Amino acid sequence: MPGLAALTYRQQQVLGFVQSRHRENGLVPTLQEIADHLGLKSPNSVRQHLRLIEKKGFVQRIPGRSRGLMLPRPEDQNQSGSVSVPLLGRIQAGMPVLAQEEAEEHLTLPAQLFRGRGLFALRVRGTSMNAAGILDGDMAVLDEKREVKNGSIAAVLIEDDATLKRVYRTRRGLSLKADNPTFPEINLQASDARRVRILGLLVGIVRRV
Repeated sequence: MPGLAALTYRQQQVLGFVQSRHRENGLVPTLQEIADHLGLKSPNSVRQHLRLIEKKGFVQRIPGRSRGLMLPRPEDQNQSGSVSVPLLGRIQAGMPVLAQEEAEEHLTLPAQLFRGRGLFALRVRGTSMNAAGILDGDMAVLDEKREVKNGSIAAVLIEDDATLKRVYRTRRGLSLKADNPTFPEINLQASDARRVRILGLLVGIVRRV
């Protein structure tokens, strides 16, 4: 499936759950089951995500059926190949921590899910992004070439410390917010610009089971 547009992070979550359930029992989940798993308020939002996922070629929907999804055959998925992504170190989903910029290993990931010209991965430590589905021990895949818009999740380097947060640009500088209310907001002033660098936009999560 070469040439497919990249999925958003939420679309990857939806597709990943559909694929995992299909592997487990041969059935795809209903819209309600997907919504419940991802903590979405309405199946309508799942329907919208699936419409876009179908448009990008990752699934085929069958109208009028509660489990009306067809997934590509494994041989079709393999045609698009894979991409090698360096795992550089760790990043804190919590308070910032030192990120070691030496490749621990290279992750071999499906190219149809992970596209970008500047991909790299960092190992996640902490629980501040749990509500976004990012767990301790996950590997965050980031793209240093992609634009980071307000509210996007990105890796941010503060001097020698790196953290994974939602990034908001304000009049005063940057605001870094967790997806866990027990973690404080990190506010950076414009005067901090020299010691702050956005490393990359989160484009996906890899979880080993």
